[in-house]
Amino acid sequence: MSIETEFLLKKQNMDKELDIIYWNDLKIKLKKKYSTLTTADLQWRHGSIDDLLMPISFKLGKTKKELKDIIAKLETV
Repeated sequence: MSIETEFLLKKQNMDKELDIIYWNDLKIKLKKKYSTLTTADLQWRHGSIDDLLMPISFKLGKTKKELKDIIAKLETV
């Protein structure tokens, strides 16, 4: 394996860890704002962000756009 390939693999793993860390912080904020959300609702799922947000938006009765707007506001808090 080349050094470049090894570096890219490490970077992808770091990005994935950062995404999970980011999501863990965000899900705490979502649970505080919406007490009806459960840990299972906010479980990290591999796949697209839409796959992650779709069941949450459904449970809250919000569109994905509305949920993304809520998340954007929570990011600034």
